[in-house]
Amino acid sequence: MWKTQVASAAALIALSGCAAIQGQSAADSGQILEQAGFRREPSAQAATGSSRQSLNVRQLTAASEGGAPRYEFHDPDFCRCVYVGGEREYAELQRVRAARVDQHYRELRAFNPSANSPGPMVWGAWNPQGLDLE
Repeated sequence: MWKTQVASAAALIALSGCAAIQGQSAADSGQILEQAGFRREPSAQAATGSSRQSLNVRQLTAASEGGAPRYEFHDPDFCRCVYVGGEREYAELQRVRAARVDQHYRELRAFNPSANSPGPMVWGAWNPQGLDLE
């Protein structure tokens, strides 16, 4: 009986850890998108045309609005919103991501294991998933 309880407790802890990691990843993706200039809109108002039919959750997708490119990142689980941007915001997103990756590798190369604390980019989220265009 106690083995079942211990196994259940371990599973619960593991699942809550996964949820916490997913929540942090969602926050990191949102932060990068906002830094690049994407607007945060309520999901129901922002879904357009093809995005209503095949909603890709937590994945950057391209759509078209009046012939102009429109990029959307739907996040119904964490912010319950969609991040929306155009060509300028998408270009800025690529620049921001490249700068983050570069900063991560610079800090990783400079990391000294004998020091007490590495820089935040060594262990922090520096390349959240879902920001590659699908």
